Amino acid sequence: MPRLSNIRLRFTFLYGAALIATVLLFSSGIYFFVQQMLIGQINNHLRKDLLTLTGYLHQDPNGLQKLAVMGPVHLFRVRDGNRPLAISLEWQKAGLDAVLSDGNPAPTPLTISNQEKQLYRIQSQLVTRGEHLYQIVVAHEKSSYRRTLNTLALIILLIMPVSIILSLAVGYLIAGRVLAPVTAITSKAQEISAENLSARLPVSTDSNEFSQLATIFNQTFSRLEGSFEQMRRFTSDASHELRTPLTAIRSIGETALQQQSGDPACRETIGSMLEETDRLVQTIESLLLLSRADGSTLQKEPAEIGELLADVVEFLSVLAEEKQQQILFERRTDFTIPADRCMLRRAFLNLVDNAIKYSPEQTTIQVALYRDSHDNTVVDVADKGPGIPDAEKERIFGRFYRLDNGRSREMGGTGLGLSITKAAVEAHGGLVTILDNPGGGALFRVIFPSAKQDS
Repeated sequence: MPRLSNIRLRFTFLYGAALIATVLLFSSGIYFFVQQMLIGQINNHLRKDLLTLTGYLHQDPNGLQKLAVMGPVHLFRVRDGNRPLAISLEWQKAGLDAVLSDGNPAPTPLTISNQEKQLYRIQSQLVTRGEHLYQIVVAHEKSSYRRTLNTLALIILLIMPVSIILSLAVGYLIAGRVLAPVTAITSKAQEISAENLSARLPVSTDSNEFSQLATIFNQTFSRLEGSFEQMRRFTSDASHELRTPLTAIRSIGETALQQQSGDPACRETIGSMLEETDRLVQTIESLLLLSRADGSTLQKEPAEIGELLADVVEFLSVLAEEKQQQILFERRTDFTIPADRCMLRRAFLNLVDNAIKYSPEQTTIQVALYRDSHDNTVVDVADKGPGIPDAEKERIFGRFYRLDNGRSREMGGTGLGLSITKAAVEAHGGLVTILDNPGGGALFRVIFPSAKQDS
Protein backbone atom coordinates (compact mmCIF):
# COMPACT_ATOMS: atom_id res chain seq x y z
CA MET A 1 0.00 0.00 0.00
CA PRO A 2 2.32 2.73 -1.19
CA ARG A 3 -0.25 5.48 -1.07
CA LEU A 4 -1.13 4.74 2.55
CA SER A 5 2.53 4.57 3.47
CA ASN A 6 3.04 8.02 1.93
CA ILE A 7 0.23 9.40 4.10
CA ARG A 8 1.78 7.81 7.17
CA LEU A 9 5.18 9.28 6.34
CA ARG A 10 3.70 12.72 5.74
CA PHE A 11 1.82 12.50 9.01
CA THR A 12 5.03 11.43 10.75
CA PHE A 13 7.04 14.32 9.33
CA LEU A 14 4.31 16.85 10.12
CA TYR A 15 4.00 15.57 13.67
CA GLY A 16 7.79 15.45 14.02
CA ALA A 17 8.14 18.98 12.63
CA ALA A 18 5.52 20.32 15.04
CA LEU A 19 7.15 18.57 18.00
CA ILE A 20 10.63 19.68 16.96
CA ALA A 21 9.42 23.27 16.60
CA THR A 22 7.91 23.02 20.09
CA VAL A 23 11.17 21.68 21.50
CA LEU A 24 13.11 24.47 19.78
CA LEU A 25 10.80 27.15 21.15
CA PHE A 26 10.91 25.61 24.61
CA SER A 27 14.70 25.31 24.53
CA SER A 28 15.07 28.88 23.27
CA GLY A 29 12.78 30.06 26.04
CA ILE A 30 14.82 28.24 28.67
CA TYR A 31 18.05 29.63 27.26
CA PHE A 32 16.70 33.19 27.22
CA PHE A 33 15.26 32.82 30.74
CA VAL A 34 18.57 31.50 32.18
CA GLN A 35 20.48 34.22 30.35
CA GLN A 36 18.29 36.95 31.82
CA MET A 37 18.43 35.35 35.26
CA LEU A 38 22.24 35.26 35.23
CA ILE A 39 22.42 38.86 33.98
CA GLY A 40 20.03 39.84 36.77
CA GLN A 41 22.26 38.14 39.34
CA ILE A 42 25.33 40.00 38.06
CA ASN A 43 23.44 43.31 38.11
CA ASN A 44 22.41 42.60 41.69
CA HIS A 45 26.08 42.02 42.60
CA LEU A 46 26.99 45.31 40.95
CA ARG A 47 24.32 47.22 42.92
CA LYS A 48 25.46 45.64 46.17
CA ASP A 49 29.07 46.58 45.44
CA LEU A 50 28.02 50.16 44.68
CA LEU A 51 26.15 50.34 47.98
CA THR A 52 29.20 48.98 49.84
CA LEU A 53 31.57 51.49 48.25
CA THR A 54 29.13 54.37 48.81
CA GLY A 55 28.97 53.44 52.48
CA TYR A 56 32.75 53.48 52.75
CA LEU A 57 32.88 56.91 51.07
CA HIS A 58 30.49 58.37 53.61
CA GLN A 59 31.78 56.63 56.72
CA ASP A 60 35.41 55.58 56.17
CA PRO A 61 37.04 56.96 52.99
CA ASN A 62 40.45 55.72 54.10
CA GLY A 63 39.09 52.18 54.30
CA LEU A 64 38.80 52.12 50.50
CA GLN A 65 42.53 51.39 50.21
CA LYS A 66 42.20 48.41 52.50
CA LEU A 67 39.10 47.31 50.58
CA ALA A 68 41.09 47.49 47.33
CA VAL A 69 43.47 44.86 48.66
CA MET A 70 41.36 42.69 50.93
CA GLY A 71 37.90 42.83 49.37
CA PRO A 72 35.08 41.83 49.54
CA VAL A 73 34.60 44.10 46.51
CA HIS A 74 37.23 42.90 44.05
CA LEU A 75 36.75 44.96 40.91
CA PHE A 76 36.23 48.68 41.45
CA ARG A 77 37.67 52.12 40.87
CA VAL A 78 36.91 55.32 42.82
CA ARG A 79 37.90 58.78 41.54
CA ASP A 80 37.72 62.22 43.09
CA GLY A 81 37.15 64.16 39.91
CA ASN A 82 40.05 63.10 37.70
CA ARG A 83 42.23 62.03 40.67
CA PRO A 84 42.25 58.33 41.48
CA LEU A 85 41.20 57.71 45.05
CA ALA A 86 41.17 53.89 45.17
CA ILE A 87 41.71 51.14 42.59
CA SER A 88 41.47 47.43 43.39
CA LEU A 89 44.32 45.11 42.47
CA GLU A 90 42.07 42.91 40.33
CA TRP A 91 40.88 45.99 38.43
CA GLN A 92 44.46 46.82 37.59
CA LYS A 93 45.24 43.24 36.59
CA ALA A 94 42.25 43.17 34.28
CA GLY A 95 43.42 46.41 32.60
CA LEU A 96 39.98 47.93 32.70
CA ASP A 97 41.36 51.50 32.89
CA ALA A 98 42.69 51.09 29.37
CA VAL A 99 39.26 50.11 28.18
CA LEU A 100 37.59 53.06 29.94
CA SER A 101 40.28 55.64 29.07
CA ASP A 102 38.20 57.14 26.29
CA GLY A 103 35.19 57.88 28.44
CA ASN A 104 33.20 57.13 31.53
CA PRO A 105 30.69 54.32 31.72
CA ALA A 106 26.97 55.03 31.89
CA PRO A 107 25.07 54.54 35.14
CA THR A 108 23.24 51.60 33.62
CA PRO A 109 24.95 48.18 33.49
CA LEU A 110 26.75 47.30 30.27
CA THR A 111 29.18 44.68 28.98
CA ILE A 112 32.74 45.38 27.88
CA SER A 113 35.80 43.29 27.05
CA ASN A 114 39.43 43.93 27.93
CA GLN A 115 42.46 43.45 25.73
CA GLU A 116 42.45 39.70 26.55
CA LYS A 117 38.87 39.52 25.27
CA GLN A 118 37.53 38.75 28.72
CA LEU A 119 33.98 39.97 29.28
CA TYR A 120 33.03 42.18 32.23
CA ARG A 121 29.78 43.68 33.36
CA ILE A 122 30.31 47.25 34.69
CA GLN A 123 28.19 49.98 36.25
CA SER A 124 29.05 53.46 37.53
CA GLN A 125 27.54 55.85 40.08
CA LEU A 126 28.27 59.50 41.07
CA VAL A 127 28.40 60.21 44.80
CA THR A 128 28.55 63.70 46.33
CA ARG A 129 30.26 64.18 49.71
CA GLY A 130 30.74 67.74 50.84
CA GLU A 131 32.26 69.68 47.99
CA HIS A 132 33.65 66.56 46.33
CA LEU A 133 32.05 64.59 43.50
CA TYR A 134 33.17 60.98 43.43
CA GLN A 135 32.76 58.50 40.61
CA ILE A 136 32.44 54.85 41.59
CA VAL A 137 32.81 52.16 38.91
CA VAL A 138 32.34 48.49 39.77
CA ALA A 139 32.75 45.43 37.53
CA HIS A 140 31.95 41.75 37.61
CA GLU A 141 33.60 39.11 35.46
CA LYS A 142 31.22 37.18 33.17
CA SER A 143 33.30 34.02 32.79
CA SER A 144 31.05 31.95 35.07
CA TYR A 145 28.06 33.42 33.29
CA ARG A 146 29.44 32.36 29.91
CA ARG A 147 30.35 28.89 31.19
CA THR A 148 26.83 28.35 32.46
CA LEU A 149 25.27 29.47 29.17
CA ASN A 150 27.71 27.39 27.12
CA THR A 151 26.90 24.32 29.23
CA LEU A 152 23.20 24.93 28.76
CA ALA A 153 23.66 25.35 24.97
CA LEU A 154 25.65 22.11 24.84
CA ILE A 155 22.91 20.26 26.71
CA ILE A 156 20.31 21.62 24.31
CA LEU A 157 22.39 20.60 21.28
CA LEU A 158 22.84 17.11 22.70
CA ILE A 159 19.16 16.75 23.49
CA MET A 160 18.02 18.04 20.08
CA PRO A 161 19.00 14.95 17.96
CA VAL A 162 17.46 12.67 20.57
CA SER A 163 14.30 14.79 20.53
CA ILE A 164 14.15 14.65 16.74
CA ILE A 165 14.53 10.86 16.67
CA LEU A 166 12.01 10.36 19.46
CA SER A 167 9.52 12.76 17.87
CA LEU A 168 9.74 10.97 14.51
CA ALA A 169 9.42 7.55 16.17
CA VAL A 170 6.47 8.65 18.27
CA GLY A 171 4.90 10.32 15.24
CA TYR A 172 5.31 7.14 13.19
CA LEU A 173 3.71 5.03 15.91
CA ILE A 174 0.85 7.48 16.39
CA ALA A 175 0.30 7.67 12.62
CA GLY A 176 0.19 3.88 12.45
CA ARG A 177 -2.33 3.75 15.27
CA VAL A 178 -4.46 6.51 13.74
CA LEU A 179 -4.37 4.92 10.27
CA ALA A 180 -4.87 1.36 11.54
CA PRO A 181 -8.61 1.45 10.75
CA VAL A 182 -7.80 2.63 7.22
CA THR A 183 -5.33 -0.24 6.82
CA ALA A 184 -7.94 -2.74 8.01
CA ILE A 185 -10.58 -1.25 5.71
CA THR A 186 -8.19 -1.26 2.73
CA SER A 187 -7.09 -4.85 3.36
CA LYS A 188 -10.65 -6.10 3.63
CA ALA A 189 -11.82 -4.04 0.64
CA GLN A 190 -9.13 -5.66 -1.53
CA GLU A 191 -10.61 -9.07 -0.72
CA ILE A 192 -14.11 -8.08 -1.82
CA SER A 193 -14.95 -8.78 -5.44
CA ALA A 194 -18.00 -9.59 -7.51
CA GLU A 195 -17.77 -13.18 -6.27
CA ASN A 196 -18.00 -12.32 -2.55
CA LEU A 197 -19.99 -9.12 -2.30
CA SER A 198 -21.57 -10.47 0.87
CA ALA A 199 -18.34 -9.68 2.76
CA ARG A 200 -18.32 -6.44 4.72
CA LEU A 201 -15.71 -4.01 6.01
CA PRO A 202 -14.90 -4.00 9.74
CA VAL A 203 -16.73 -1.22 11.58
CA SER A 204 -15.24 0.14 14.79
CA THR A 205 -17.45 0.43 17.84
CA ASP A 206 -16.19 3.99 18.26
CA SER A 207 -18.31 6.63 16.59
CA ASN A 208 -15.66 8.34 14.47
CA GLU A 209 -14.98 9.26 10.86
CA PHE A 210 -13.46 5.88 10.02
CA SER A 211 -16.45 3.93 11.32
CA GLN A 212 -18.76 6.21 9.34
CA LEU A 213 -16.66 5.64 6.20
CA ALA A 214 -16.76 1.85 6.68
CA THR A 215 -20.52 2.00 7.23
CA ILE A 216 -21.05 3.97 4.01
CA PHE A 217 -18.89 1.50 2.07
CA ASN A 218 -20.84 -1.43 3.53
CA GLN A 219 -24.09 0.20 2.47
CA THR A 220 -22.65 0.62 -1.03
CA PHE A 221 -21.59 -3.04 -1.10
CA SER A 222 -25.09 -4.04 -0.01
CA ARG A 223 -26.61 -2.12 -2.91
CA LEU A 224 -24.07 -3.63 -5.32
CA GLU A 225 -24.77 -7.11 -3.99
CA GLY A 226 -28.48 -6.56 -4.55
CA SER A 227 -27.86 -5.30 -8.08
CA PHE A 228 -25.60 -8.24 -8.92
CA GLU A 229 -28.11 -10.68 -7.49
CA GLN A 230 -30.90 -9.15 -9.57
CA MET A 231 -28.71 -9.34 -12.66
CA ARG A 232 -27.90 -13.02 -11.97
CA ARG A 233 -31.55 -13.87 -11.44
CA PHE A 234 -32.48 -12.05 -14.64
CA THR A 235 -29.79 -13.88 -16.63
CA SER A 236 -30.83 -17.24 -15.20
CA ASP A 237 -34.56 -16.65 -15.59
CA ALA A 238 -34.23 -15.21 -19.09
CA SER A 239 -32.03 -18.11 -20.18
CA HIS A 240 -34.52 -20.66 -18.81
CA GLU A 241 -37.44 -18.87 -20.45
CA LEU A 242 -35.66 -18.71 -23.81
CA ARG A 243 -34.80 -22.40 -23.89
CA THR A 244 -38.40 -23.52 -24.34
CA PRO A 245 -39.29 -21.45 -27.44
CA LEU A 246 -35.89 -22.16 -28.97
CA THR A 247 -36.42 -25.88 -28.49
CA ALA A 248 -39.83 -25.54 -30.13
CA ILE A 249 -38.36 -23.58 -33.07
CA ARG A 250 -35.66 -26.20 -33.51
CA SER A 251 -38.17 -29.05 -33.45
CA ILE A 252 -40.38 -27.34 -36.00
CA GLY A 253 -37.41 -26.61 -38.26
CA GLU A 254 -36.11 -30.18 -38.08
CA THR A 255 -39.58 -31.52 -38.86
CA ALA A 256 -39.82 -29.22 -41.87
CA LEU A 257 -36.44 -30.39 -43.17
CA GLN A 258 -37.45 -34.06 -42.87
CA GLN A 259 -40.28 -33.52 -45.34
CA GLN A 260 -39.23 -34.51 -48.85
CA SER A 261 -41.35 -31.92 -50.57
CA GLY A 262 -40.67 -28.24 -50.41
CA ASP A 263 -38.85 -25.47 -52.18
CA PRO A 264 -35.01 -25.90 -52.01
CA ALA A 265 -34.60 -22.21 -51.22
CA CYS A 266 -37.04 -22.60 -48.36
CA ARG A 267 -35.17 -25.66 -47.05
CA GLU A 268 -31.91 -23.70 -47.19
CA THR A 269 -33.53 -20.88 -45.24
CA ILE A 270 -34.77 -23.31 -42.61
CA GLY A 271 -31.25 -24.79 -42.36
CA SER A 272 -29.74 -21.36 -41.77
CA MET A 273 -32.40 -20.68 -39.18
CA LEU A 274 -31.52 -23.91 -37.36
CA GLU A 275 -27.82 -22.98 -37.39
CA GLU A 276 -28.55 -19.64 -35.77
CA THR A 277 -30.90 -21.37 -33.34
CA ASP A 278 -28.08 -23.73 -32.34
CA ARG A 279 -25.79 -20.74 -31.88
CA LEU A 280 -28.36 -19.03 -29.69
CA VAL A 281 -28.86 -22.22 -27.64
CA GLN A 282 -25.10 -22.40 -27.07
CA THR A 283 -25.11 -18.78 -25.89
CA ILE A 284 -27.98 -19.46 -23.49
CA GLU A 285 -26.26 -22.56 -22.12
CA SER A 286 -23.10 -20.50 -21.59
CA LEU A 287 -25.06 -17.81 -19.76
CA LEU A 288 -26.61 -20.46 -17.53
CA LEU A 289 -23.15 -21.80 -16.70
CA LEU A 290 -21.94 -18.29 -15.87
CA SER A 291 -24.99 -17.73 -13.72
CA ARG A 292 -24.24 -20.93 -11.79
CA ALA A 293 -20.61 -19.88 -11.25
CA ASP A 294 -21.52 -16.34 -10.23
CA GLY A 295 -24.24 -17.46 -7.87
CA SER A 296 -22.02 -19.96 -6.05
CA THR A 297 -24.59 -22.73 -6.65
CA LEU A 298 -22.03 -25.30 -7.72
CA GLN A 299 -22.60 -28.95 -6.80
CA LYS A 300 -19.15 -29.87 -5.48
CA GLU A 301 -17.81 -33.35 -4.90
CA PRO A 302 -14.27 -34.79 -4.89
CA ALA A 303 -12.84 -34.62 -8.41
CA GLU A 304 -9.39 -35.62 -9.66
CA ILE A 305 -8.06 -32.97 -12.05
CA GLY A 306 -5.95 -35.43 -14.02
CA GLU A 307 -8.99 -37.57 -14.79
CA LEU A 308 -10.97 -34.56 -15.94
CA LEU A 309 -8.15 -33.50 -18.26
CA ALA A 310 -7.74 -37.03 -19.62
CA ASP A 311 -11.47 -37.16 -20.34
CA VAL A 312 -11.34 -33.77 -22.13
CA VAL A 313 -8.31 -34.80 -24.22
CA GLU A 314 -9.98 -38.08 -25.22
CA PHE A 315 -13.25 -36.31 -26.08
CA LEU A 316 -11.58 -33.69 -28.31
CA SER A 317 -9.06 -36.01 -29.95
CA VAL A 318 -11.53 -36.76 -32.75
CA LEU A 319 -11.88 -33.04 -33.48
CA ALA A 320 -8.09 -32.67 -33.49
CA GLU A 321 -7.67 -35.62 -35.88
CA GLU A 322 -9.91 -33.88 -38.41
CA LYS A 323 -7.21 -31.15 -38.61
CA GLN A 324 -4.42 -33.72 -38.47
CA GLN A 325 -3.44 -32.39 -35.06
CA GLN A 326 -2.14 -34.26 -32.05
CA ILE A 327 -2.93 -33.59 -28.38
CA LEU A 328 -0.12 -34.56 -26.00
CA PHE A 329 -1.19 -34.88 -22.35
CA GLU A 330 1.62 -35.00 -19.80
CA ARG A 331 0.44 -35.92 -16.31
CA ARG A 332 3.14 -35.50 -13.67
CA THR A 333 1.03 -35.33 -10.51
CA ASP A 334 -2.36 -36.10 -9.00
CA PHE A 335 -4.65 -33.46 -7.54
CA THR A 336 -8.11 -33.93 -6.04
CA ILE A 337 -10.33 -31.05 -4.96
CA PRO A 338 -14.03 -30.54 -4.16
CA ALA A 339 -15.38 -29.45 -7.54
CA ASP A 340 -18.40 -29.20 -9.76
CA ARG A 341 -17.19 -31.73 -12.31
CA CYS A 342 -19.42 -30.41 -15.08
CA MET A 343 -18.33 -26.80 -14.60
CA LEU A 344 -14.60 -27.57 -14.27
CA ARG A 345 -14.71 -29.97 -17.20
CA ARG A 346 -16.31 -27.23 -19.30
CA ALA A 347 -13.49 -24.86 -18.32
CA PHE A 348 -10.78 -27.27 -19.53
CA LEU A 349 -12.88 -28.17 -22.56
CA ASN A 350 -13.00 -24.52 -23.63
CA LEU A 351 -9.20 -24.13 -23.33
CA VAL A 352 -8.36 -27.27 -25.32
CA ASP A 353 -11.11 -26.56 -27.87
CA ASN A 354 -9.70 -23.04 -28.45
CA ALA A 355 -6.22 -24.50 -28.88
CA ILE A 356 -7.54 -26.85 -31.57
CA LYS A 357 -9.48 -24.11 -33.34
CA TYR A 358 -6.66 -21.59 -33.57
CA SER A 359 -3.73 -23.94 -34.17
CA PRO A 360 -2.79 -24.69 -37.78
CA GLU A 361 -3.22 -28.16 -39.22
CA GLN A 362 -0.59 -30.83 -38.51
CA THR A 363 0.50 -29.20 -35.25
CA THR A 364 0.68 -30.39 -31.66
CA ILE A 365 -1.36 -29.12 -28.69
CA GLN A 366 0.34 -29.70 -25.35
CA VAL A 367 -1.59 -30.23 -22.12
CA ALA A 368 0.37 -30.64 -18.88
CA LEU A 369 -0.54 -31.23 -15.23
CA TYR A 370 2.25 -30.66 -12.70
CA ARG A 371 3.32 -28.92 -9.48
CA ASP A 372 5.51 -25.83 -9.52
CA SER A 373 8.26 -24.83 -7.09
CA HIS A 374 5.67 -23.35 -4.68
CA ASP A 375 3.72 -26.64 -4.55
CA ASN A 376 0.89 -25.14 -6.58
CA THR A 377 -0.97 -27.42 -8.97
CA VAL A 378 -0.66 -26.10 -12.53
CA VAL A 379 -2.50 -26.95 -15.75
CA ASP A 380 -0.91 -25.69 -18.98
CA VAL A 381 -2.63 -25.69 -22.38
CA ALA A 382 -0.24 -24.57 -25.12
CA ASP A 383 -1.15 -24.12 -28.78
CA LYS A 384 0.69 -23.13 -31.98
CA GLY A 385 -1.77 -20.44 -33.02
CA PRO A 386 -1.17 -16.74 -33.73
CA GLY A 387 -0.94 -15.93 -30.02
CA ILE A 388 -2.59 -13.15 -28.03
CA PRO A 389 -1.31 -9.53 -28.20
CA ASP A 390 -0.22 -8.16 -24.82
CA ALA A 391 -2.85 -5.40 -24.98
CA GLU A 392 -5.63 -8.02 -25.30
CA LYS A 393 -4.52 -10.49 -22.62
CA GLU A 394 -6.53 -8.87 -19.83
CA ARG A 395 -9.60 -8.14 -21.96
CA ILE A 396 -9.90 -11.56 -23.57
CA PHE A 397 -11.63 -13.01 -20.50
CA GLY A 398 -14.39 -10.40 -20.74
CA ARG A 399 -17.87 -11.60 -21.57
CA PHE A 400 -18.79 -11.44 -25.26
CA TYR A 401 -15.32 -10.08 -26.05
CA ARG A 402 -13.77 -11.36 -29.26
CA LEU A 403 -10.24 -10.80 -30.41
CA ASP A 404 -11.41 -11.06 -34.01
CA ASN A 405 -15.18 -10.85 -34.48
CA GLY A 406 -15.16 -12.28 -37.99
CA ARG A 407 -12.88 -15.16 -37.15
CA SER A 408 -14.74 -16.01 -33.95
CA ARG A 409 -18.12 -16.03 -35.65
CA GLU A 410 -16.76 -18.13 -38.48
CA MET A 411 -15.55 -20.72 -35.99
CA GLY A 412 -18.78 -20.67 -34.03
CA GLY A 413 -17.60 -18.77 -30.99
CA THR A 414 -19.95 -16.84 -28.73
CA GLY A 415 -17.35 -14.80 -26.89
CA LEU A 416 -18.25 -16.53 -23.60
CA GLY A 417 -15.92 -19.54 -23.58
CA LEU A 418 -13.00 -17.91 -21.78
CA SER A 419 -15.39 -16.04 -19.48
CA ILE A 420 -16.84 -19.40 -18.41
CA THR A 421 -13.33 -20.78 -17.93
CA LYS A 422 -12.30 -17.85 -15.75
CA ALA A 423 -15.49 -17.95 -13.67
CA ALA A 424 -15.29 -21.72 -13.22
CA VAL A 425 -11.62 -21.74 -12.23
CA GLU A 426 -12.03 -18.85 -9.78
CA ALA A 427 -15.14 -20.50 -8.30
CA HIS A 428 -12.82 -23.41 -7.41
CA GLY A 429 -10.17 -21.17 -5.86
CA GLY A 430 -7.90 -21.10 -8.90
CA LEU A 431 -6.44 -18.51 -11.23
CA VAL A 432 -6.18 -18.52 -15.04
CA THR A 433 -3.64 -16.43 -16.96
CA ILE A 434 -2.35 -16.08 -20.53
CA LEU A 435 1.35 -16.32 -21.39
CA ASP A 436 3.33 -16.46 -24.61
CA ASN A 437 4.17 -20.01 -25.61
CA PRO A 438 7.98 -20.25 -25.97
CA GLY A 439 7.42 -22.32 -29.15
CA GLY A 440 5.00 -19.77 -30.58
CA GLY A 441 1.30 -19.36 -29.90
CA ALA A 442 -0.56 -18.90 -26.62
CA LEU A 443 -0.13 -20.65 -23.29
CA PHE A 444 -3.15 -20.72 -20.98
CA ARG A 445 -2.11 -21.53 -17.40
CA VAL A 446 -4.51 -22.54 -14.63
CA ILE A 447 -3.06 -22.42 -11.11
CA PHE A 448 -4.63 -23.99 -8.02
CA PRO A 449 -2.74 -22.62 -4.95
CA SER A 450 -1.41 -25.12 -2.46
CA ALA A 451 -3.10 -25.62 0.89
CA LYS A 452 0.00 -24.19 2.63
CA GLN A 453 -0.38 -20.87 0.85
CA ASP A 454 -4.11 -20.77 1.55
CA SER A 455 -3.45 -21.23 5.25
